[in-house]
Amino acid sequence: MRTFPDVELPDRAAVLAAVTAALGRSGQRWAWQGSADAPARWVRETGAKDLDVWYAADALDTDRVPPVATLRHDLCCATVADARHPNRPCHVSVAVETPTGAAVVDLSRGDLRVGALLLAPVDEIDVDPVRHRLTGAAAVADLLVRPIVRGRWPDPARIDEARAAWAGTGAAHRRRLVDRLAAQLGTGIVRRIVATLDGAEPDPGVPRRTRVRLVARSLAPAAVAATWAQRRTVVPAGRAAGPLGLRIRGVVVALVGTDGAGKSTTADGLAQRLHRYGLRTASAYFGMARGNLPGVNLARRLLGVATPQNASSTTPSEPARTAATAHPTLRRVAAWFYAAEYVWRYVRTVAPHRARRRVVIVDRWVYDLRESPWPASRAGRVAERLVPAPDVLVLTDAPVELIHARKPERTLAEQAAQQARYRRLMAERPARYAEVVVDTGGTSPDPLGELVATVVEAAHLPHRGRR
Repeated sequence: MRTFPDVELPDRAAVLAAVTAALGRSGQRWAWQGSADAPARWVRETGAKDLDVWYAADALDTDRVPPVATLRHDLCCATVADARHPNRPCHVSVAVETPTGAAVVDLSRGDLRVGALLLAPVDEIDVDPVRHRLTGAAAVADLLVRPIVRGRWPDPARIDEARAAWAGTGAAHRRRLVDRLAAQLGTGIVRRIVATLDGAEPDPGVPRRTRVRLVARSLAPAAVAATWAQRRTVVPAGRAAGPLGLRIRGVVVALVGTDGAGKSTTADGLAQRLHRYGLRTASAYFGMARGNLPGVNLARRLLGVATPQNASSTTPSEPARTAATAHPTLRRVAAWFYAAEYVWRYVRTVAPHRARRRVVIVDRWVYDLRESPWPASRAGRVAERLVPAPDVLVLTDAPVELIHARKPERTLAEQAAQQARYRRLMAERPARYAEVVVDTGGTSPDPLGELVATVVEAAHLPHRGRR
């Protein structure tokens, strides 16, 4: 069995370096969030805890490249969260495949917010340009207020950092922070937070009371529309949480391509790479040669078409073409049998795995009915309407001479013509999320990188309204 060569994946230190470089090239003010040792601790970890970064995004200079776009160019990363609703936190989370699992980086931009609460507007956020750390009132909001709003007091070391930042904040900046928080959380809560910053012991009841205030503000008339728009991230994922702690859905990945194009190799490699992310996978076969719906085998016998030795073949053999000419009516009937079988296979095999939030990797799809057993039949169009479109449609492709060398049972012209038809199919953009072409010819250093990232994104992000 052919396999793709091993790909040298970046480790977390390399990811951290790429993030630093991307932020530096953006021309924006930026800073690490959290404790001073947060980046170093993130490099040592192997779990899904993300690295938090803030950048200003307050310039309209079009020459400045957003750091997320630079990261997607430098690293084959997947966007797993993208929030950009007004008056809510604006952030993008990207996941990078590493040898120890997914490394997640969360890049927040603009105002510093938690849910419906404004902690610091972008024009009041000060940054140490050398250490890339938040300073003054913004540091206090990030180090202490942000974790409290999320329902917990931070660890003592982080509280000490917040106290040091508070001590170095001028009186006017202190007053603006206190007034802003008091207007949103109430003077009682803010008074206890300030007391902690001045050295008092943390009040264990403050995080709970703060969460109540957060919920109340999120459901207020002025904020309820934004809360509803971001309900997927506001409501805890619970049992719908994936390995990154975010809500996920099942994904159907359909692979198409002529025999010898590398579908099986791609399916195996994709499953292995997704397991590194912690995603569960399943497989299914949607070719015509393994039909088991009652009546399909009878139709084959009546047509005089034997089951091919190569079970993945969908192009009729010479005896089959002769049978098609001799029995056009039966061939039309067979097309409807196959259409019914596709619907049955989806309901019986694919839908249950998808409901369990697995990635279902399917060899071939209902599009084969466009060519066989009766290309002009309405059965193919009906099947494409009844069977939901795949979330990701994948064309495995290589130079046709290489494909023919792998599978010489069919002519070079036949293989070239079928690959051309699959390319036209991809141009229709029939998938619900994305279409991806995988180079199986050995010219790409990481032929599966884009596909893996696309599938991870399809599991996390809302579909874009496409069938």
